[in-house]
This record gives sequence, C-alpha cells and structure tokens, in this order.
Amino acid sequence: MTPTQVFITGITGYIGSTTLDLLLNKETTASRYKFRALVRSPEKAEKDIRPLGVEPVIGSLDDAELLTREASNADVVLSFADADHLASVQAILKGLRHRPRPANGRKRPILIHTSGTGVLLDTVHGSVASETIYHDNDLTQLSTLGPNQPHRNVDLEIISPSLIGYVDTYIVAPPTIWGFGTGPGNHNSIQIPRHIAASLKNKQAVQIGEGLNYWSKVHVIDLAHLYISLLERALEEPQDDSESHPDRKPLPKNEDAYYFAQEGDDFTYGEVAQEIAKVLKNIGVNDSGLVLATSKEDELKYWPAGSGFLLGGNSRSRAVKARELLGWEPMYTDFKAYIAEEIHRQRRELRR
Repeated sequence: MTPTQVFITGITGYIGSTTLDLLLNKETTASRYKFRALVRSPEKAEKDIRPLGVEPVIGSLDDAELLTREASNADVVLSFADADHLASVQAILKGLRHRPRPANGRKRPILIHTSGTGVLLDTVHGSVASETIYHDNDLTQLSTLGPNQPHRNVDLEIISPSLIGYVDTYIVAPPTIWGFGTGPGNHNSIQIPRHIAASLKNKQAVQIGEGLNYWSKVHVIDLAHLYISLLERALEEPQDDSESHPDRKPLPKNEDAYYFAQEGDDFTYGEVAQEIAKVLKNIGVNDSGLVLATSKEDELKYWPAGSGFLLGGNSRSRAVKARELLGWEPMYTDFKAYIAEEIHRQRRELRR
C-alpha cells in the first residue's frame, strides 16, 4: 500500500505538535503516512522534527512558491499554523487545486485547516451573556457570519464552491483550548494562560468588564483526537459514485466544512476570574479573594492589547458533526484543576 503523503504547517504549535504526537503513537501511522512539515528553524528541524520520522521543509508561511509546490505533491495538507494568514492558504489551495491526479491513488487531495470559534465572537466586553449558540451542522446559521469576523476571510477561501470536485476541504474551529500539550513544540494555550498572567502581574484576579460572556471549551488532547478521526474518515470518503457507502452519511465538506470541538458546559470568563481569585488566595498572592473588573478605558493598564475582544466576547459552539459522524467523545473535563495547575506553572516560570 502506497503511503499517504501528508504536508503539515504549524507542526511546532500547540495544536499541531499535540496532534502529530498522538498520530505518531498510533500503530498504523508508520506504514500509512509519509510526513513532510514546514519548519522555520533549521536547528529545530534537525533536532526535534527529523528524528520523529518527519521530513522537515525549511521555510515560512510567507514562502508562497514553496507552499504551492509542497501542496501539489501532497495527498493531505494539515494546516495548524496562523488561522489569519490568507496568502499561505491561497498558496496551499493553488497547489492542491493543480495537483496531478495519479493513475492509482487519491483522486482529490484533502485540506484540513485550523480556524477557531473566534469567528463567532461578538464585541460585548464582558457585559452580556449571549444565548446564541452556533451548531456546526446548521449551515444556514453559519452562513450568517460576516466576512469581517475573525478568521472568516480565510475560511471563505476554503469553503469556496470553486474547489468542489478538486479539493476536499474541512475546517476545524476550536473554542477555548485548555490543558497541556505534547510533542515537539509549544505545550501551552493562549486564552486561559493570558488571563492568569494578567492576574499574576497585578497580584489580583482580573476580568474584562462584568465577565458575563460565554465561551465553549475543549482539552487539547481531545481536540487532537478529533483531528485524527477527521483525517482517517476523510481518507475513507468515496472519490466517485462507484465507491459510495450507502450504510453511512457522507462527511460534510467544502461549503459545509466547519467542524467545532466542544466539551461540557460553556463557561464565563467571570467564572475563570473567580477560580483564579480562589487559588491566589490559597497560595497567599492576594488574601482578599476578590476580582477586579477592568473597563475599556483602563484595559491596557492590566491586559495585553486585544484582550478585551478575545476574553470579553461571546463564542458558543456545539460539536454536532464530530459526535454524530466521527464518534468523537471528549474525555477531559477537569477545567478548574487545569486553571490551578497553570497558575502554579506560571509562578514557577516567574521564579526562574
């Protein structure tokens, strides 16, 4: 059996590193896939990537010709890199679109791209608990997302009708990701660590506005399993009518490409702030156990730029497709324990 040629971007990032690690630990991976991966650093490529059996390709997302060439030789592209880098996605799609069709093997290449449920965000600055929940199997609802939403301009390229019949495209849009990653790259998330870092800097738990806004969440390991399940199922999808599987539903793709990843109940960032305050009190950083609500006017005094939008909006999603079509069920649920662990991790880093 000829191995499936897979090209990866973002292999040293939080999601890409963890997904690759889980994929390489599957018994069937070595015989089923041949990996190539974009890596910026030649040193990291030789030290961390090549020993895994992955062929490093030195370059960056700005190397359009390189990306097009690599994509044109791939059966699958796994895109874990910058969700807002439009030019790199266009270069990859160009390569996939014009990939030579082998006499034996996969007729249409696959792109699995990483976006995020930031695409669902509103701008309430912590003041409103939205009741709007987006379901990834509701194409009509998702079609209402405006072109100026975060990530949406890139996503629109990927769901373009012009790709139908040429490239099978899928978009994984994670919510707040929590937990510690694995593999050859970054092991830490963005949102919760940012919230904790701001609180430690100010020696008091802080929140954006009233902290009423909701986000959905998923553990990074569960998210990685979703990517792997989607990859394996996408490779099993029929290439033409003669290969149809009448016993199961087709896997939505292209114009219906979004796959959310969500575990348990949604949380508010006010709840996160309360949990941070409790831990800070327990470890003697701030005995009050209180939360400081920050306003738009003093946001930059307490937070990195952009935090009011990222941590102050509502983004609620439901992973219907992954559960119904991939049999995906998240296993990790102890979100509060992670918050405490991340506080202790950051304190150790600050002491170094």
